[in-house]
Amino acid sequence: MRVPILFFLILTSAVSIACAPQSQVIRATVAATQIGAGAPLYTATPTFSPTPTVTPTATPSPTRTPTPTPTSTATQTRTPTPVPTTALLTLTPASSEGAPPAVPALSAGLSASEGWTCGDFPCADDIVGFMLRIQVPPGFRLQHVGRFPGQPLQITYGPDGRLYAALLTDGARNGAVYAMDADGSSTLYAGPFVSPIGLAFQPGTDVLYVSARLTPTQGGGLWRVTGDGQIETVLDNLPCCFQVIDNQPNGLVFGPDGYLYLGVGALTDHLEAAPEVARRQPFADLVPYEASVLRIQPHTGVVEVYAEGIRNPYDLTFDAAGQFYATDNGLLSGPGDRLLALTPGGHYGWPYWRNRGCADCPLLRADITYQPDLLRFPDYTLPRGLVAYTAMQFPQNYFNTLFVALWNGREGAQRIVNIDPRAPSIGAEGYVPTPFVTGLIRPVDVALAPDGALVVADFIYGHIWRVSYIGAP
Repeated sequence: MRVPILFFLILTSAVSIACAPQSQVIRATVAATQIGAGAPLYTATPTFSPTPTVTPTATPSPTRTPTPTPTSTATQTRTPTPVPTTALLTLTPASSEGAPPAVPALSAGLSASEGWTCGDFPCADDIVGFMLRIQVPPGFRLQHVGRFPGQPLQITYGPDGRLYAALLTDGARNGAVYAMDADGSSTLYAGPFVSPIGLAFQPGTDVLYVSARLTPTQGGGLWRVTGDGQIETVLDNLPCCFQVIDNQPNGLVFGPDGYLYLGVGALTDHLEAAPEVARRQPFADLVPYEASVLRIQPHTGVVEVYAEGIRNPYDLTFDAAGQFYATDNGLLSGPGDRLLALTPGGHYGWPYWRNRGCADCPLLRADITYQPDLLRFPDYTLPRGLVAYTAMQFPQNYFNTLFVALWNGREGAQRIVNIDPRAPSIGAEGYVPTPFVTGLIRPVDVALAPDGALVVADFIYGHIWRVSYIGAP
């Protein structure tokens, strides 16, 4: 069973950290690479975001229709003054122009799985051991950035160039947001939160959005942290929670349209009814916003469902062309770990998974058109963090490819993989994502640094690793 494994990992990670020698944390100052150019930053273009469907369209400026001149008609009518919605910043797409020439896609090697200072892995403060164990492809360089005082779940860079992380800070589910400086030191930024996961800075601002739980076992929410550290509630009625460690409001990302997107997990594994309900009905009722990706007007909190039928959409990303992607975690019995290319209004099949071998799942519905997976991962790999490479430091053939963190301790996981969603063989039987960073313990998220390097968060010890391109081998 998957849940006991993950719960055991979290408990054992807490014990290992508590029992680790209290040695000084080794920190490394990260030097900017000299290869490539440009951060994965978009040019913010002030505009009122067009809204294609149910969300009201923002008007460029409030205008008042002049009062009609009285005529000989019996009554006069006044055209109501339009009420402006809050302006959002839309994003100008990034370009690969100026990136190094394309190189053959090479894989990271594999290291021995035993014989390290703590057996299967180096000990928490054995940075030299980790640098020997963790492998990246030829032409790339690994650096240790720093270590957060807790277990990171997601990371993002802020407008100040610092790395921000949603942390679990007590070995359980209490947490906060921390910020890491270039020297690897970190400080508390905002909190406390219960099981914080998603982080996203609103483009053109220093306003941070955080997804978390209201309590350890009930209620999901979205919060706004202003530049002066004030925490404001945006939404407090989101679905949560399947279990203490699974399925809640998850990853956040701002889209090219300036709106905020949020993945929300299901409240059940396969829509199973609670024992006291099962006598009356075989399946639970879906609640609004459950198992879906939401589109949110960040200033007003107006919500609409962008895509649904996604059991536990853990992380989200847009590429430079505006294509939207999500990782999804499958059933406790295994099937359903996957990568999705999202379309507005799309339904991605959960919980109607009898065709995936789930005999206890509801029957397929004839009134739903199901969208296909972009890629199915092996069962129990648990895809977590996701980012589209939209910077210019890596060679051109990496532009708009995807990096995915495969969390679980099984063959083919515990690594960062690179996936080209445009490859003709994507989704075909036998397609294997390219190993890009191996030798990690529980890789949980990936992000793009301001200079275009790939940054990786490992959950167990809170280590942050950086992969930069140094030239063709």
